[in-house]
Amino acid sequence: MYEWIERDEVDFISTGIDKLDSLLEGGIPKGFFTLILGVPGSGFEILIKQIASNGNTLLFSTCETEEEIMSTMKRFGWNPENLEIVDIASEYAKRTLLVHGKRSSSYQRRIDLDLKELIAECSGGKPIERGEEEDFLNMLSKRFTDSRIPEKTIVHSLDFFLDQYQQSEIIKTLHIMKMSNMKKKGAVFVSLTKGVCGELFERKMESIADCVLELEVIRKGTSFDRYLAVKKMKNYARKIGIARYIIDESGFVLETVERIL
Repeated sequence: MYEWIERDEVDFISTGIDKLDSLLEGGIPKGFFTLILGVPGSGFEILIKQIASNGNTLLFSTCETEEEIMSTMKRFGWNPENLEIVDIASEYAKRTLLVHGKRSSSYQRRIDLDLKELIAECSGGKPIERGEEEDFLNMLSKRFTDSRIPEKTIVHSLDFFLDQYQQSEIIKTLHIMKMSNMKKKGAVFVSLTKGVCGELFERKMESIADCVLELEVIRKGTSFDRYLAVKKMKNYARKIGIARYIIDESGFVLETVERIL
């Protein structure tokens, strides 16, 4: 799906967006774990796809199917040639429909039982049988134990895992991803909807991340202004800044850039 490349002579990995690379003064440092925080309406799902369409990329998609991703990329004219998509969204939808079907059948069967049979069945205490299912969270850590990883790995989005797993389990897996990526000198991007999972978890994520990009939407009268802030960049304080952006037919376009000294 994608080609493996040597990156020993390069200090930074391009986001694929020239002006964002300029704001970052070269791109994302090799081995960095980047958190992308975005409020609803900020278009951060488009930013994710634009980053994914450039370079050798592995994308874990939990909120959109592969078909939806490819359709959006085609609309913007992006080339997904070196992109591998792990379509968790489709797999989860299949499992959900299967479980719903089993529950409906079980409910109908129980309706057909007379009261005596129902009491006898319930008193037996027989546990619900579940099929073998792959652990989506474990899937992430397994892929990072591979001796080869692509230039960029993206998890979009963490919201899905927060609905399925304990926060402590998620944090543990992210630490595994971060340590492995640091060793293999790739770039990891993890997205999270701002304001949904609670401020404490967001702060934990910001402390784990080497780089934090935050997308905000501010209403001004009858219009909206969008801003992308480089909120954190470990060991690169000069890179902290903010830029106004728009989304046009080519994707993210950064406009005025302001450095925070």
